[in-house]
Parts: sequence; C-alpha cells; structure tokens
Amino acid sequence: MPKTHVEMSHTTSTTTAQPSQSDALPPALRELLGIFAQELAGVSFPNVDHKVLVELAEQVEVEAQRVEELRAQLDTAHAGLIDIKARLQRAAEQGLAYARVYAAGDADLAARLAEVNLGGEAPRRRKLEVAAAADPGDGTTPIKLPAKRGRKPKQQPVVEEETGS
Repeated sequence: MPKTHVEMSHTTSTTTAQPSQSDALPPALRELLGIFAQELAGVSFPNVDHKVLVELAEQVEVEAQRVEELRAQLDTAHAGLIDIKARLQRAAEQGLAYARVYAAGDADLAARLAEVNLGGEAPRRRKLEVAAAADPGDGTTPIKLPAKRGRKPKQQPVVEEETGS
C-alpha cells in the first residue's frame, strides 16, 4: 500500500518529507513501516513496534546521508589527487628534459638520467636487444629472434603432372 505524503513525514524527521526518499530503505521495509503505521499502529511486539521501527529507519537515513556526504568528499579529494599527480608528472618531465640538456657534458649523469623512466612509454628496444637480454651470457647460446607474428602464408598444393607417352 503506497504511503501518502503525511505518512512519510512521520517516518523521516531529519529529511524533508517528499515522496521520493533515498534508496537507503528498501521498498519492503517502507511497506512494513506503512503497515505498522496503519493496521498495526496499536500493536506492540517485544522490542518491536511502530516507534522502534521509525527510529531505526531514521537512523538508517541519517547514516546513508552521511555516507553520501563522505563519498562526495572522497570524490573531491580523489579528483584533487589526480590533478596534483598530473601536475607533478608534467613538472618532472620538464625537469628531466632540462637535466638531460644540462648533463650533456657529464657522461655519468647523462647515463643515470637515461635510465629514468617517468611512467611514459618505455623506450622501445630492438628485437636483438631483447633476445640478448634473455641470453644467460655464456656466449654459447645463439641469439634467437622472436617468432614472426601473423598468419602463415597459404601454401600452393603440389600438382603432379602425368606424362602420357
């Protein structure tokens, strides 16, 4: 049985009395609250009556509202974190570029800076470098190139010609 505007104002003292409540209370619980407000209004069970159910439902609404507020704060903080990380990334990339120019005369510093990868795309290595890096280094194992990718070409069927003499 759907609640009227007046019935809902009794169940939500901390929120505005509107027909559209939050989703904190499932429809079945709202229906049960309505039943306890009307048909079972004068009935009291041990530790359960209309007043107890309404108080608990109000607490659920308050906590749900608090969760939504905290979630909004978390979303704002997360957006701020993403923004500051992006600014740090841009500043670090610019600093690395400046440092590489500065280190042009210092081979050791230039080598250290060449190893720095700020999370962009990793420098691409040639196939031989990849195969050599996987080599244990004993010098006896030949370098094997990675397998070719893609579909193998179709092979023409071999047709034997008959000689008719």
